[in-house]
Amino acid sequence: MRLPNIQPVLLGKLLLAIAAIVALVALPLRALLPGLPLSYLVFYGVAGLAGVLMLLVVGTVCSLQLSQLILRMGGTDAQWFWFSGEPPGLVALRAGKTMNAK
Repeated sequence: MRLPNIQPVLLGKLLLAIAAIVALVALPLRALLPGLPLSYLVFYGVAGLAGVLMLLVVGTVCSLQLSQLILRMGGTDAQWFWFSGEPPGLVALRAGKTMNAK
């Protein structure tokens, strides 16, 4: 598997964003927990950010797998799955009717 070509500017922006988020969390926590060293706060901030990122990735993968399952089982549209019937326009198209613009 070939790794994607990561541009240095994009990597720098990503690292800057991570540093800003960790600083926004770690510095106020330092005032709340004065006995805890700053290095521990930064470590916990990075670990928390990594945990949130992993949860987002797992949630996205699960959502996509569910959508694929719906489509494989004969669903017309994965987003319409939550409603009780077919979309009205699709019912009209299947019946050979055309919908009039209102």
